[in-house]
Amino acid sequence: MKFVKKLAYGASIAALAAMAPVAAVHAQQTAAELRGAVVDANGAPIADARITIIHVPTSTVSVATTTASGQFFASGLRVGGPYTVTVSAAGFEGEALDGLNLQPGSQSPLRIALAPQTTEVITVTGQAINTTDLNNGVGSNFTARNIANQPSLNRDVVSTLLRDPLATSNGPNNLSVAGVNPRFNGVTIDGARQQDNFGLGSNTFATARSPINIDIIESVALVASDYSVTASGFTGGLVNVTTRGGSNEFDGSAFYYYRDQDFIGGSTFGGSGSFNPGEFEEKEYGLTFRGPIIRDRLFFSLSYDRFETASSVDFTSVDAANGVQAGFFTALNQMVQSTYGIDLGGRPQQGAIPEETTRYFARIDWNINDNHRLQLSYQQTEDAGTSNISATNFTSAWYATPTELTSYTAQLFSDWTPQLSTTLRASFIDFVRGQNCLAGSDVGQLTFILNAANVVGTPLQGLISHAGNRTYIGGCDNFRHANEFEDTRLQLFGSADYRTGNFIFTVGGEYENYDVYNLFVDTSRGNFEFTNGANILNRVANVAYRNVTSNNTADGAAEWAYSRWVAFGQTRWQAMPNLELSAGVRYEYYSQDDQPTLDPSYATSVGISNTTNLDGLSLFMPRLSFRYEPFSRTTITGGVGRFAGGSPEVWVSNAFQAPTVFVNRFVPGGAAIAGNVANVDPRNVPAALVNFVGAGTPVSIDAIDPGFNIPSDWKASLRVDQEFDLNFAGFSLGSNYLVSAQLLYTQSEDTFLWRNYAQTQPTSPLPTGTAPDGRAIYADLEALGIANRTTVVNGSGDQSYTFTVSLANEFDNGLDFFVSYAFQDIEFLTEGNSSRGVSSWRGQTAIDRNFPEVRTSAYQVEHAFRFALGYEVELVQNFGTRFDIFGQVQSGSPYTITYDIDNNNALFGRAGGGENPFDNNPAYIPLAGNDPLVVYGAGWNEVAFNNLLNGLGIARGRIHDVNSSSSRWNQRWDLRVQQYLPGIPGVNRWVGDNRFAVVLDVENVLNLLNDSWGTRANGPGNNQSPQIRADLVRRVDVDTLGVNAAPALTGDAPRTACVNAGDCVYRYNTFRNLPVNFNSNSASVWRARIGLRYEF
Repeated sequence: MKFVKKLAYGASIAALAAMAPVAAVHAQQTAAELRGAVVDANGAPIADARITIIHVPTSTVSVATTTASGQFFASGLRVGGPYTVTVSAAGFEGEALDGLNLQPGSQSPLRIALAPQTTEVITVTGQAINTTDLNNGVGSNFTARNIANQPSLNRDVVSTLLRDPLATSNGPNNLSVAGVNPRFNGVTIDGARQQDNFGLGSNTFATARSPINIDIIESVALVASDYSVTASGFTGGLVNVTTRGGSNEFDGSAFYYYRDQDFIGGSTFGGSGSFNPGEFEEKEYGLTFRGPIIRDRLFFSLSYDRFETASSVDFTSVDAANGVQAGFFTALNQMVQSTYGIDLGGRPQQGAIPEETTRYFARIDWNINDNHRLQLSYQQTEDAGTSNISATNFTSAWYATPTELTSYTAQLFSDWTPQLSTTLRASFIDFVRGQNCLAGSDVGQLTFILNAANVVGTPLQGLISHAGNRTYIGGCDNFRHANEFEDTRLQLFGSADYRTGNFIFTVGGEYENYDVYNLFVDTSRGNFEFTNGANILNRVANVAYRNVTSNNTADGAAEWAYSRWVAFGQTRWQAMPNLELSAGVRYEYYSQDDQPTLDPSYATSVGISNTTNLDGLSLFMPRLSFRYEPFSRTTITGGVGRFAGGSPEVWVSNAFQAPTVFVNRFVPGGAAIAGNVANVDPRNVPAALVNFVGAGTPVSIDAIDPGFNIPSDWKASLRVDQEFDLNFAGFSLGSNYLVSAQLLYTQSEDTFLWRNYAQTQPTSPLPTGTAPDGRAIYADLEALGIANRTTVVNGSGDQSYTFTVSLANEFDNGLDFFVSYAFQDIEFLTEGNSSRGVSSWRGQTAIDRNFPEVRTSAYQVEHAFRFALGYEVELVQNFGTRFDIFGQVQSGSPYTITYDIDNNNALFGRAGGGENPFDNNPAYIPLAGNDPLVVYGAGWNEVAFNNLLNGLGIARGRIHDVNSSSSRWNQRWDLRVQQYLPGIPGVNRWVGDNRFAVVLDVENVLNLLNDSWGTRANGPGNNQSPQIRADLVRRVDVDTLGVNAAPALTGDAPRTACVNAGDCVYRYNTFRNLPVNFNSNSASVWRARIGLRYEF
């Protein structure tokens, strides 16, 4: 194959490979702490011992002195190492610990015993620090070595984080921690918060790819709970990245990685499936360079890299399943061009969509003197990509997504006395995101609602075969008509640590200012809806339009800011030599001068003002934890605390959007001017609609409830780490195995929820109806011409448990391994899967989306196994070869059997403002045989329906429990092979040791071995399987007219006709018999990449 031929230029294929064991660490800290006790041979404390801590690469020195209880503490140390720690005390031998490497935050306490003095100083080598200290929480830390050895095609740090059993991912830059929505994660780089603050997507980072070159990372940590009072900004997980600084030696790296279409497999599912990525090239190249400016005093660290690729798309199988012929999009495009002079851009069958990322990084470290160290860093990331790519979207409906992130950080670490040290940090981040139409500056959205019957007599006849309506989109996507975004975040942080006796006291505070500009006026170029082929040719469309009353979208921008003020304090008490207790509290207060624009009709219609902001809100977050070492190789840690942050700012920002006027054929007065409009031009909104908006009363559809509180979670955890040896009857299977078990409990308090007050508390009552199974039927706001009033409220009651166990070891013969298992039982109250309030509300799969019940989380992965194996050997003399393999085996995604609904048959009420309903109402599963709540239409396939229920084991006579079913299990095994080669002769005079390395990564390597292996299936999209097409019908109509003749209740009729549960019945018309597992050819093929590195 072509791949093997290309591979021959770079490296030879070798066997399986290894992963270093997970090391644990603290979150959101950018420097290291070292603490412990100095005792004599009898265990008595030694006072006034001098501890000298030397960072060998930079000769940086820190000094600590023991208290009367023998305790010592040092902070503000550079992460990494190696360190040498010397201990001296009058009347005792000195001791030196060499080769120590420190992680961010505090390390496990050292206990150093000194013998009576015989010589002034002796050296003891090789004592390692137990790396399982996590501020008594749960999570993991990974070193630069772990990152370098993790198989990954995209050099994304998330690939390494998946070694943590708490973590799962759906792809690059996506991370769920302990079954929590990725939107609730926090990310810091050198202490600066860099997650997607605003929350327009669900990525881990604000940028499309990781904003930092992994070659410049010293350490990355992932925690789900961290009981330090400095930990903040997350309720899911926190990713804390610490970068690499310069030293007294020049070192760095240069690299080039490549792949194209020949590095991707084509055959899947034993040959029954195939995948064609189209022609593309992917390149990634860059360099890092670090070293001294002034030896022992001033150091630099630089990084530059660029990524160029093209993501693969293949719509062939989707078109076939949808009944779409190859010439359909070309024919429809020609119709539009001939009629309107607009080129929709076509829609390719297959192709490659370009993406680019460029990253810059610079850091300066200055040892001002032995007591003060300054660190400055600059970072810039630029992305370019394309989104909204779909089988039913023309390329004109795709949009460009340029982003630019710029970050500045300054940190000062100071030791004022042997007892007092401080950390000061300031950071400023500017982030700009574009969502730019590809259809031109004046084209609105063209929506085509078509089926095989309604295109007869047009050029589209015979090119689609689907009987039901399907929607195709061209022109500028509605939500990109006026869409600009920029936010800035300023953070100031200060903390002080004071040690006395057996106590370490920490106090400090933070200030944060978040400022945002968000222009978002959807449908401001108009949405032109064509409901059949003839209307396209005859220029007849239903038109929708939204804008501010000036009809100038710039006036609709939301500009607002808030400030967050924080104070914290904590005490760590070494109660006994083997027991540490910690207690602290964090207090956060919000101030905000900006208010949402007053819409008097909000209070008139639903009884509350829409001007509530965050001003005056506060949160009190206590935290308690312990660390206990009952035996020499056993550590038990645990804690409980309250956490907040990480939630998308857009959910608050929606309330600050300027009030607008919306018109379509359903609003009062809209039918005459917006329905079946003649002689339309999708480049110009009809004058009647523009005038309607200009003369209208603007309406806000989002608000914050006056009783809203800052959302938070309570977390409690317990962790046990046990080291052991395997020796049987004199036969050794190795020493220093580490088994770790973790239990994490989470309960939300005041979590985000959305409620459409236009349905639940209108001042002009709209009493709810009752469905046959007892669920509420709300008003059809669209049919009544009533505006949405989507209000952010709070909810609570969901609880989650995550249990993990892992085993790891690293042997002297070059072999290392790691294996883990994780079990999740995760509940949530809301999906939170959209940036828009109304979409977050209507997007919930719940029996009652206004008052959603506690449900199984859509992000739950009930069972997950991880396997890592590594081996380093000299296959060629003096040149090492390393093999790493990483495997993931996990249960499928949860889903719900739901109703298939549409605009004309929403069943339980729907939103207004042209917001179409989703297929996310859980279906009632009738009893076998006769069920008093259900009648069956002539087209119902009872046999097939029963087969589905029996096959999935779904209970009858009740509404299907949300996310109680699960798709099939999946697995993936990835391989990395690294072959080291000699460096450049003579260069070691300037940079020390240097070498080349050829790196081969193969993702889903099992498919490379056999095309029946490594296959992947996805569950139903959006965790919904809309199997049942149903109506609500009056029971009396069924009795008098018969099942099939009874008229379906549509629009607002279900609410008014079905007053009591017995008034109506469900009529099940069609069982769709949809699959619940969807073979993914693109995810089932092997993918590879080859790289050449130079390291010095």
